[in-house]
Amino acid sequence: MEALLITDGDCDFCQRSAAKLKRISPQGWINVPSSLLTENYGLTSAQLAHSVWLIESTNDGVVKYSGAKAVGKVLRMRGGVWAGIGWLTFIPPASWIADDLYQFVAGNRKFFSRYI
Repeated sequence: MEALLITDGDCDFCQRSAAKLKRISPQGWINVPSSLLTENYGLTSAQLAHSVWLIESTNDGVVKYSGAKAVGKVLRMRGGVWAGIGWLTFIPPASWIADDLYQFVAGNRKFFSRYI
């Protein structure tokens, strides 16, 4: 099964961002807007509205990543330089910066929507 990137289904910025991410890293995941989910994967509607989620099935079960780590995990699937950038979202102190940057952009989606 491909990993699911769950984005806010009511957010144009989120959908356009996922489409751009798909051009960078086209394989191993699919975008599912939260409004189209048939299963909630143990996530609340507040969690789904707050950040992007990546749900990945592994041999050990289901793994969930949110925010910058979800985006970083998708970049790691791409390989090469993009994978290196994706790894930074998991390694402090770069992960702290990535989390803060993600929260800043997510909190200002209306402003950033004109640039994406």
